Amino acid sequence: MKEITIDIDKEEGILRGEEESGTEMHLEKSSAGVMGGFAKAEIMGVPIGAAGVGLLTVSVWDALRGLVGGALPAAIPQWLIPAIGAVVVQSKMIKDFMGPDAANAAGIILTADAIQALFNVRGLVSGLVGGVKLGQTKAIGGGETNQSIDEYLKAHGLV
Repeated sequence: MKEITIDIDKEEGILRGEEESGTEMHLEKSSAGVMGGFAKAEIMGVPIGAAGVGLLTVSVWDALRGLVGGALPAAIPQWLIPAIGAVVVQSKMIKDFMGPDAANAAGIILTADAIQALFNVRGLVSGLVGGVKLGQTKAIGGGETNQSIDEYLKAHGLV
């Protein structure tokens, strides 16, 4: 009869076993989580699984936020809710449940939502790019000219 000694390393989540003959065995716990396998799906190098799982998680967060929205004071800034969500999905318990890849994807999307709510990045970029038309320039004061960009630059001695 063989004797096997098993040691449990709770910090690393590893079971170590050793037979009488000195053969060592290692069993590591799976860290994929419930959605970890889906989060690793890629098509042509594009992480569609992480994006999908992150979006699903954010949608669940938004639904929960909608349920408790009436109970939250109106004084809470809009950026704070997704920022709290980003912190929550990075907690050890949620990360272990979802899997690190899925939790990171959800955290990135929630952080982007918080930054958007705080700085309105899309509005700023749209304002900068919205006035630009191909083949035309827009003056700083808001007026337009029918000169091409090359003509405008030459007229102002910039080329």
